[in-house]
Amino acid sequence: MENSEYQLPKGKKAVFVGRFQPFHRGHLEAIEWILNQTNEVYIVIGSMQEFGRIDNPLDFSTRKEILEVALKEANIKNYKIFGLPDFGNDAAWGKKLLEITGLKAEKTVLVSLNDWVVSCAKKIGIEAADHPMFCDNLSATQVRQTMFGGFEWQKLVPSAVADYLKNNGLAQKIADCRILPEDKIADFIKNQMEAAGMKRAVLGVSGGIDSAVMAAILKRALGKKAAFVWMPFVRRCPFGDNVAKLEKAFSIKVEKVYLDKAVQTFAKTLPRGNNLVYGNLKPRLRMAALYYFANLKKGMVVGTTNRTELEIGYFTKYGDGGVDIEPIADLYKEEIYEMAERLKVPSEVMETAPTAALWPGQTDEKELGLDYFQLDTALKLMAQGMMPEKVCELANIDAKKMEKILERKKKNAHKLSMPPILKLKQK
Repeated sequence: MENSEYQLPKGKKAVFVGRFQPFHRGHLEAIEWILNQTNEVYIVIGSMQEFGRIDNPLDFSTRKEILEVALKEANIKNYKIFGLPDFGNDAAWGKKLLEITGLKAEKTVLVSLNDWVVSCAKKIGIEAADHPMFCDNLSATQVRQTMFGGFEWQKLVPSAVADYLKNNGLAQKIADCRILPEDKIADFIKNQMEAAGMKRAVLGVSGGIDSAVMAAILKRALGKKAAFVWMPFVRRCPFGDNVAKLEKAFSIKVEKVYLDKAVQTFAKTLPRGNNLVYGNLKPRLRMAALYYFANLKKGMVVGTTNRTELEIGYFTKYGDGGVDIEPIADLYKEEIYEMAERLKVPSEVMETAPTAALWPGQTDEKELGLDYFQLDTALKLMAQGMMPEKVCELANIDAKKMEKILERKKKNAHKLSMPPILKLKQK
């Protein structure tokens, strides 16, 4: 160990923070080093909302159980384990750290192998330990990369952790994360097209982040077999510049179909409606136009609904929900943004506030009452079995806003299933 002479300050509680994806020998060595100088260690599992991703493959309960298995094998008993989600604000993260542990900043010393964690702690007055370099600076990223490469990884983790990972199929689960989601999506699209006997795919492009990501993947997967259509309802649509940038960035041609006259004709023919009524009519007209192109080109319609929208039913039934396949519907909104960076989606598109542009001034986050970071955090925690009340407490989410999200989920549940069928004939 380098810098092994450093001593933790007397009279302070020691907190060890990590994501533990997975727990390795460096983590164990750090905990043992702490307990050689103090009688208890507070262990905080960071990014507790994350799971199923290349850099965060394991969920919170699995990581906690792995920790307990490793500490039991090492005969370590004097510890407390906590979970802490991410925050968009560094100071908020640090304050929540103190809140969940019940500690005071001036009475706490933090040990972490992560520079960002150390920076957050310092911002709220928590001393960061000048600790040794554990196990030659071994990191969880190195462990995962070793698994990705199919190399011997067992000696990088405590033996109890190696057994746990192998016996529960988690080593393979981690290794499977080596394939980026955009590559899996491209294969999925090609397989679905082949199974359906389709030659082409049609995508509605809006100028927003979700359809931009799908456009990049479709071009990469299908080349000239992918068709792109932009269907604005006004002649001077503000998202036209974004669409033009996508055409240039990905060398695609987007066919422009103005639906302003179509929606005006419907509006004159039908009884007068409000924003919501007209708002739902517009994506249904787009759906009809997309299937016209799909029939014309003998192709399938590709959807752009992400998991955040899917879970709360934030899409129009038989509108943007009327598609043949939903390739990104298992990825939360924040994961879409990360993928967009890898795919080099133009910055102007990424910076555009998410909106279906169904009426003037409408944005997703204004309508939902939460920004996508908070919403994703809440949904990810609930997907791991956490109760809404606990989610609000951990993620600093207003209880009334959470209640509205839950009401939306319940109200929109019908969108996620086929229409009920009355069974009249018995076998």
